[in-house]
Amino acid sequence: MEIVGYVLAILIGVTLGLIGGGGSILTVPILVYLFGMKPEMATSYSLFIVGITALFGTYRHYIIGNLNVKIALTFAIPSVLSLLLVRKFYFQLFLIFYFL
Repeated sequence: MEIVGYVLAILIGVTLGLIGGGGSILTVPILVYLFGMKPEMATSYSLFIVGITALFGTYRHYIIGNLNVKIALTFAIPSVLSLLLVRKFYFQLFLIFYFL
């Protein structure tokens, strides 16, 4: 079953790479059903896979001059800070919004 999973992973990568779509929506079911991972772990792996893929794409665009670092940092810094704050205060925010 793992061989089918690897073949589908390559097919998804090539197909979505050609059309520019994100592969997370298809990666998680392959990891869960064909590789037997728990959904939580499959989601984490999927995010890691997409992150590494995006890192390679970003590097490639940086090398050919398509990346404006100032604009990228303008979006990246608030995004990372928001992520860290939400992760730190998630449960408290959940309780506040849930009981409103």
